[in-house]
Amino acid sequence: MMNKNKSNQEQTYITQSHDVILDKEYIHWVDELGSRYERARTRAVVKVNGEKLLWNWQTGRDLVMRKAEEKWGAGVVEQLSLDLQSRYPGEKGFGADNLWAMKRWYLFYAEKLEQPVQELLNIDNQSNERLNQLGNVIHEANVVEGVPFPELFAYVPWGHHVEIIKRCKSIEEAAFYLCRTIDQGWSRTVLQRYMKATYIISREDQ
Repeated sequence: MMNKNKSNQEQTYITQSHDVILDKEYIHWVDELGSRYERARTRAVVKVNGEKLLWNWQTGRDLVMRKAEEKWGAGVVEQLSLDLQSRYPGEKGFGADNLWAMKRWYLFYAEKLEQPVQELLNIDNQSNERLNQLGNVIHEANVVEGVPFPELFAYVPWGHHVEIIKRCKSIEEAAFYLCRTIDQGWSRTVLQRYMKATYIISREDQ
């Protein structure tokens, strides 16, 4: 039987210390610290997501630029998947389907891109409140071949990117959904719902 006194002690929260003046300035300071912490935590999540997306982009770019299938055979992606899973057991994202998605992701933009993605997305990092709060978290330097990783992609989860290239026919259409995801913080479910609705409307117009 659980000790009642112990249970009560575990549920006790300190809301005020001794010998302190809880005036408006102090309360404002605590709020400011909380806001700073929330921003730092969000930036940390975006940073981790962005680094993983950068790796995905570079892997897709390598598969294209190295002409991997021509050089090492049609099963090279499956072999690469096995090698990565063997090297990093327990890590996710190294499945063959995911590696193929990285190649398709890179090709979708590399084959159609005629201007910088930042310009195409029409998002100004300084004026966009969400991006301004997050700050610049990813920068890829010294790209010799291929299309550099568009930094704004770091603010969109991988699953969203896969859905967008699966359903969109043009860069402009993809840019629209990337913008909405960044501006409004769409979940993948919301993104899928909007994309499905747009597809139905476009079919009805034909």
